[in-house]
Amino acid sequence: MATSIASGDGDVQERNVEYILLAEFDIDQGAILKHQYPRPTGADDSHLAELMLPDGAHDRESDWTMFFLNQRAPDDDGRVPDDGPPLLHVLNLVRTKHDKEVRRGAIVKAMAVCTRHRFIHIYQAILMLALENYYRVPTVDTLAELYTSVNQMDLSCMPQLSRHETTILRFSDDQNMFEERFTQLEGGRRLADTLSRDAERLEALHNPALAELAASASEESAMTSRRGTAPDSGRARGSTRNKDRRFFDTEIVYSGVKLPIRVPMTVYPEEISDFSLIQLLTTFAGALQAPSSKTTHPHLESSGQYTHPIILLMNGLLTQKRVIFLGHGKPAGEVANYVLAAVALGSGGGGVLRGFANRAFPYTNLTNLDTLLSFSGYIAGVTNPAFEEHPEWWDLLCNINTGKITVSPALTVPSGSHAKSQADSLRRSLDSVSLSRNRSFSSREGKPDKWNNLDTEFIQDLMLAIERHYGEVAIRAKVENYVRRFMSLVPLYEFERSGSTLLGDPAHIAASDKPGIDGYSISPGDKESRNHDIAFYQSRIEGFIGTQAYHNAQSDYQSMQSSSFIRGIDIAHMVYCLRNSTNLDVNEVEAIYKRLDEQVVTDDQVTELLASLPQSQGGLQPLAYGFYHPSPSIRLYTVRLFEKIEGNQAGARYVRSTNFFHQCAFSNLRYAFSCS
Repeated sequence: MATSIASGDGDVQERNVEYILLAEFDIDQGAILKHQYPRPTGADDSHLAELMLPDGAHDRESDWTMFFLNQRAPDDDGRVPDDGPPLLHVLNLVRTKHDKEVRRGAIVKAMAVCTRHRFIHIYQAILMLALENYYRVPTVDTLAELYTSVNQMDLSCMPQLSRHETTILRFSDDQNMFEERFTQLEGGRRLADTLSRDAERLEALHNPALAELAASASEESAMTSRRGTAPDSGRARGSTRNKDRRFFDTEIVYSGVKLPIRVPMTVYPEEISDFSLIQLLTTFAGALQAPSSKTTHPHLESSGQYTHPIILLMNGLLTQKRVIFLGHGKPAGEVANYVLAAVALGSGGGGVLRGFANRAFPYTNLTNLDTLLSFSGYIAGVTNPAFEEHPEWWDLLCNINTGKITVSPALTVPSGSHAKSQADSLRRSLDSVSLSRNRSFSSREGKPDKWNNLDTEFIQDLMLAIERHYGEVAIRAKVENYVRRFMSLVPLYEFERSGSTLLGDPAHIAASDKPGIDGYSISPGDKESRNHDIAFYQSRIEGFIGTQAYHNAQSDYQSMQSSSFIRGIDIAHMVYCLRNSTNLDVNEVEAIYKRLDEQVVTDDQVTELLASLPQSQGGLQPLAYGFYHPSPSIRLYTVRLFEKIEGNQAGARYVRSTNFFHQCAFSNLRYAFSCS
């Protein structure tokens, strides 16, 4: 039974929060859904109550759970229809209050908000206040007050950033990036408020009672101003200074209490709530198990029986296997965070692939088993150890308590792949032994075999970054780059096998075998290296094709092609060539700068280019190399390109943040070319 919400009464206005739910535990009836405000969701009441009151809730003072409404199971072809109500994210707080005067000695209640916003963690503080109020005043009016307060939260001055702008801001070193977008909206809001006050004054002139009230208010305001204690006197002058524009600051007023809210501006489509990917990686990145005699599964164990646990999990996510996170005795909220982190892991940091959230169940239980099994591949969090005893329900079981990932013995090997997988896994396993016996993945002793360098280098890079205390954004960026590299191989594989693909431009793919700059692959450009990479990931690619994420990637690519501002060239590939290639001849380098100069003209095109040059990865450094090239034409193209970038609001900040010597070279060359 997939959960869905009612379509309502035809009101299509988007609200901050769609529903408020209240559940409680009754000693005679069990978990019951007491209230749904402002109207029923359309989901099964008992189902919602069970999700809101997780197993073992009575053993804790409080716990958080998350789940989704309007999830749709994919059809036999792995497709999910785009029509229907939007996915709603539910944040639920359950609290237990001990009371000797009631039966069983405790009162257990849970309150939840249902919203379209992926940043649902911003509602945690107000949920705590509202549930406490409901314990004191257990009526629907308490829910109505909460509903009104959260929907009065003002987001009108929050800029709607494009995908390229979100990427720029996400990896920016400048916390004031896109400051102009914020100040423009804030200025418009102040102007609207001023016009509204003027309109009220004009109305007061025609109403004696209002005129007397306005005069009194004006006199009081003047006295306050003379004392220098006007409530907004300082805020108007300095409110926009020193703000971190990666967040939008607003507030919720509830029961007379102002709660400051920071809305993250850089959330990717598959990033939900405030989870820790680092926690997921460190929990399951332990020593590998001893090899067993069982047959390896080609979609999962890409390096045979020594496949690293994180790669095992990544393979399971990308090939749409049924993945369960089991945390027996742990809070449901902690288990849910592992599921949300896994969604980000499989989707490439939340920004490469879509469809993982639709099949994610951050917290679920045995009452939801039928819904769970209706999904061909799910990502679920549970606390009931009964799931571990039924391997036919899952393909991968990740035990949070032990850090162990288990492949289900009931999982069948795809037909026709048994012999190949055995031969490949033996070869890869021999190359992985050194990695499996070394807990410190940052060790630089010994170079891994070329056959296994892709996954090994990824894991080593991740673990080294975590040991050096890199932040969440940096770790997610590494995962994003890894999944992008894998996705660059999928269209190459399809094109080589069938001569066509919907995940890439056939012209660029065909050109990837020829010398020049029009190649498609992000991987090293020579054909031998590409074939090597495809051979390594062949089983994973075959398992990925046909999944929900695969079909979404096809539609996303076609949509991106139609909405892209830069046409006819592969920006990502050109940036890769400038950043990494050492064997480009002068003609190829000149062709890159010339085509960038020709194609990047408008403000939107500059923004799209900057999205491929994140500041956290050097910013304009790859382009700035052109200032020092012996060829005068390349230096000229570089200057012209930088002039266009400098004319862009975000681009001007990019230029100012470049190396001092690059800025001097830009200034000197611009002056020299203007004089010639």
